[in-house]
Amino acid sequence: MATMIDFDESLKLGAWAADLSRHLAREELEPALQVAQKATEQARDARSKAAALGAMARAQMLGRELIKAKEAAQSAIEAAGKADAEAQAAAQRTAAKVYMALYCLEDASTAADAAVASAQQSGNKAAEAAALMTRAQVCLAREKKQESVKVARQAVALFKECKEQSGEAAALEVVARTCLRAKKANDALRAANEVLAIYQGSGSEAEARALLVVAKTKQALGESQEAQDLAQKAVELFESNQDRQLQGIMLKQLANICFAGGDNIDGWQYAKEALECFRDTGHKHGEAAVLCQIANAHIENGVCEQAVHIAEEGVTLCREINDRPQLGAMLAAIAAAHVAQLRFARNDQQEQQLNWKGRLAGKEALAILQNVGDRLGEAQTLKTLSTAFLNYGNAAEARAKAKAAIDIGKEIGNKRIEGENLLLVAQSKIHENKEESARLARMAEKLLREAGASSAAKNAGDVHDYIRDYGSEKKSEQKKASKAEPDQKSDITCDVEEGKHRLAYFHGFTARAVRPK
Repeated sequence: MATMIDFDESLKLGAWAADLSRHLAREELEPALQVAQKATEQARDARSKAAALGAMARAQMLGRELIKAKEAAQSAIEAAGKADAEAQAAAQRTAAKVYMALYCLEDASTAADAAVASAQQSGNKAAEAAALMTRAQVCLAREKKQESVKVARQAVALFKECKEQSGEAAALEVVARTCLRAKKANDALRAANEVLAIYQGSGSEAEARALLVVAKTKQALGESQEAQDLAQKAVELFESNQDRQLQGIMLKQLANICFAGGDNIDGWQYAKEALECFRDTGHKHGEAAVLCQIANAHIENGVCEQAVHIAEEGVTLCREINDRPQLGAMLAAIAAAHVAQLRFARNDQQEQQLNWKGRLAGKEALAILQNVGDRLGEAQTLKTLSTAFLNYGNAAEARAKAKAAIDIGKEIGNKRIEGENLLLVAQSKIHENKEESARLARMAEKLLREAGASSAAKNAGDVHDYIRDYGSEKKSEQKKASKAEPDQKSDITCDVEEGKHRLAYFHGFTARAVRPK
């Protein structure tokens, strides 16, 4: 996710644009939607209507209502078709970003190419630079790293020529992210520092965001402490300005950096401070987002009971403010927390109760996440449900859910999702076809190694070894037991078809009662 505010030339087309930009930066969903709705109602020509609908798509993306964002973006393209080339470029750029969020990368690529063509036709250099930056983002999403760097640098050069600092900074962030993915550490850090150089010393919100760009880059390079120090400087900028809402946004980012670096104690502390900031300012959506962040961090660290309590508080809040995407994420966290506790259940009754609660929350989460277009969340919830059904003994339903998640993993290009769910399919087949089950487990291990998930890959290898040996150990034990001499003190045996089979095992007083005289 981008840290710098995304440059959008179309936001200069209306008097409402400054208000919308401010609301988007401060993550104020309802005000942003209201501005976009009012602009749409007041639009008098195709150009202004296209800009307003594009603004609506951006506001819906802020709220993660991706299906609604797609509808607005497509309407913007339709309206822009009756306007000039610049309006068409802006509409196609917005559509490309929505398609990327939905993992429809072919559609995103088509829209980005159309945006570049329209921008070049318009003769507006800033619009062309913005379109090139969008194309670079699409290339990165499609794992075309070299092309992404090349196109992003073209965007940087054009933004410099136009003296558009915000656009230059946003394009440099794309360069930094792409270099990280390409494992070019020095180039990534150089690009991130260039972002900071643009705003350093200004004491502005942009400087704080630039500090976070450098912090995230250092975190990705394994320099966790330096990353936290930089992120703390970003927070301090808003402490001095006494802007509690932006301070909360920065603290939330700082908490993410701490969690990514394995510093959970500081992460929880910063998340708690962010929560206080959002509660002080009445920012309900921010409060819900942080509650979900804390709940997921607890699950990651095995503190699942506490995670459930926190997420349940978040569910109540999300229902109150009608935040569907966050509600889906919160319910998914509850489901994952319940399923994670299954192996620690004290008895069968508790295990069944945890399983039922997990499936109940998971099914509601799945319906919501599918409805809002959250493909990643949908895949993760399908995995949780598959695990629950497998534990419940319903192998067919577990397999169906895992296969659906695998399809999403292939669609969005996420090998980790593919591998984790293929491992569940393998486990669901262990009683039907052991050889096929072992083969699938080995494939899952390979996918997870390719995804860079070494711990998950090791777990998949262990599962493969278990499946491979399943049944053979049992036969070996039975063979050894049949050859063993009976223990006259504790065993009762009888001859059945010339073989000795243990009928029962007695101990204590009962064993003495049947001891041979």
